[in-house]
Amino acid sequence: MGYHIFLVGEDNFNVCIERGVYGGIQSHGSVKAKQMNSEVIAGFAGIKFSDFAFFYVKNKGVYGLWKITCEPFYDTTPIWSHPEQIYPYRICFEPTVRKFSNPVAMADILDLRDKGKIWTFDLEVITKKSHHPITTNEGKELIRLLLRNNPIFANPDITSHPYLPSKKAPLPLSFECDRRGHLKYEGYLSAWFMQAFAHGKLKDLIGDYRDFLSSVPTSFNKVMDIFLTHVTTIDSVDILHKFTCVELKTGTVSEGDLNQIIKYENWLIRKLADGDSEMVQSILVGFDFDERVIDYCKRREAIDEKTVRLIKYKVSPEKNDLILEEFDI
Repeated sequence: MGYHIFLVGEDNFNVCIERGVYGGIQSHGSVKAKQMNSEVIAGFAGIKFSDFAFFYVKNKGVYGLWKITCEPFYDTTPIWSHPEQIYPYRICFEPTVRKFSNPVAMADILDLRDKGKIWTFDLEVITKKSHHPITTNEGKELIRLLLRNNPIFANPDITSHPYLPSKKAPLPLSFECDRRGHLKYEGYLSAWFMQAFAHGKLKDLIGDYRDFLSSVPTSFNKVMDIFLTHVTTIDSVDILHKFTCVELKTGTVSEGDLNQIIKYENWLIRKLADGDSEMVQSILVGFDFDERVIDYCKRREAIDEKTVRLIKYKVSPEKNDLILEEFDI
């Protein structure tokens, strides 16, 4: 079960709640627009049925709580009044648990950030990104604050004019390649992984997991492509025992990419793992790997008995899918 915060203006928020639907922005025209669309799709691809949804309404605060009722889909039916934007990457949801009339103020969010209890919801880039996946622990903190602000029980509202799409097309993932076989847009590589995680796949490669987030902010103005938590439940007790950071490249993974994931690894060891380096797993995914990257990983494995895992991808045009193969160091 995942948790998501959706950014929305007050007018569109009212439409979303009345219709029980939210949509992501679609850009048009340039190569940059296509890259932006791939990144939006990557975020939505990680949303799954029964996830929880919050809304950050500009100048108001964080409202909750809703539950996702379908897999993300693509639809161009007009819903919102924006003349040039139809928000076609969509999810549907319904109110759940109880009615929370009073939102969580941004001052409370800032306080939680200062305490280290919320860290994936980056307020500095909040206006640049409409969908923010957060970890389970962060989601529970927001629910705690909603309960604190709304101590009197009230039944959840009903969706007054539910949106019932006649046809739900899948999210439009593109596996278009250049002449070398590289995916043209990194966002679609991320989207493939996020969709696979949402469907419970790749556990034989990555290990069992609970949270899986794309484009996760760090404190040095860089974002991890993918971040996962690994939690095992034993005798009804959840035990968090590992984190995974994944760096994605559509082409050849360079020494600079290696240095980047080492920074993420060290940051996670300090911030989340209490200095336990074995608690963080680092994975580089690419079409190929520079020899210096391979040499470093071999040397590190020999010295530390721990290395950065290298995974190659290739596109299967026949299956319109990706194939993964771990590089044997």
